[in-house]
Amino acid sequence: MPKRATNILLALAIIMLGGLLWSRAVLSISMGLMAVYAIYYLKQNNADLFSPLFIWCVSPLLLAFTGIYQAGFTEANLSFLLTLIVYPIAGITALAGEKFAFTKTFSQPWIHAALIALLYPLGWFVLHANEAFELYGQGRTLPVFMDTDHVRFSIFLCSALLFTLLPVSNARYKKISFIVLLGAILLLAVRTGWVIAGIIIVGYGIYYLKSKPVTNKNRSRNILIAIIALISILCITPTVQQKIRYTLYDWNTYNTKGYDSTYSDGVRRAINTVALKAITEDHTTAIGWSAIPSALQQKFTQVWNGQNTQYGWPFNQWLFWWMGSGWCGMVLFTAWLFYPAWHGYRNKNPFLIIWTLAIAFSCLVETTINYQYGALLHVWPLLVCWQATKKSSN
Repeated sequence: MPKRATNILLALAIIMLGGLLWSRAVLSISMGLMAVYAIYYLKQNNADLFSPLFIWCVSPLLLAFTGIYQAGFTEANLSFLLTLIVYPIAGITALAGEKFAFTKTFSQPWIHAALIALLYPLGWFVLHANEAFELYGQGRTLPVFMDTDHVRFSIFLCSALLFTLLPVSNARYKKISFIVLLGAILLLAVRTGWVIAGIIIVGYGIYYLKSKPVTNKNRSRNILIAIIALISILCITPTVQQKIRYTLYDWNTYNTKGYDSTYSDGVRRAINTVALKAITEDHTTAIGWSAIPSALQQKFTQVWNGQNTQYGWPFNQWLFWWMGSGWCGMVLFTAWLFYPAWHGYRNKNPFLIIWTLAIAFSCLVETTINYQYGALLHVWPLLVCWQATKKSSN
């Protein structure tokens, strides 16, 4: 029974990863299959549905109603609920799979999928090097899977990077995989990926030094050399240099000329500024999720002298919750988002803390959890890390 259950879980993980990279339809189907699997084996294992993990996973659906009651079950509100349904599905799957090596069963194919997914952008870079550098100069990056969603793809690579550090038994090629993934994250030049990779490296480094203190000069020297080498690589990598130049140019353009829809950071700054003005000046709070797009676009036209925008959400998860559910809903969302880090601290699980901080950073510059890819890349890696310190999951 355990072997069959583990093999089924592995097959479902592979289907989910295939859907994540290549087909939203397959991804949605995989969630349904996960739910069926979890319900069946929950009965077999007598899992505790009152555990902190399950309560945390169910909470987003309850919190969502702080922005639904205003307009009821509109299309936009139902879409948001469907996005959040991945949390309880992942929760019951993690509980059902706890006795079937959940962390190992998910983390290893996840790493393999990330390495396979790199073949497309890296292959394109080799065959179109000159064009690739032109893209970097325009603030863009290489083509990727996941519907060319570069930000979410970089988060996916970072989650695989973290998985190479998990204490999973019989995990082969972890060091090589770590180096390849880190190099690819730098090459893709998505700044969200850079920062999350930095959070992973610094967070794990602190954990490593605390668990294995530096007791000799050689180890201290090696750590210093590694830090210097990493900084040097960042400074001399052409893609990194191009991205930094574009970022500085983008910010200077916004500061001197104002909003320009053809730029990246300028658009984010303009939208978030408008959202904050709507909240502070017009008291546009607790208006419900479905009312945010029209309120934001109307205020944008007012602030930017008649210009229009197609964006309907702020590029910040807290501004979204503040507008949709008010300050009370935003505080509850914040407590929910950071609870896993507190749980990780109490239970000496650094991986849980690291991924919570990583997603929290992404929420500063994106409404990560509003997207199907974003919610999935939040909850599944988090639960893999949540169960990582349990022997039965490894």
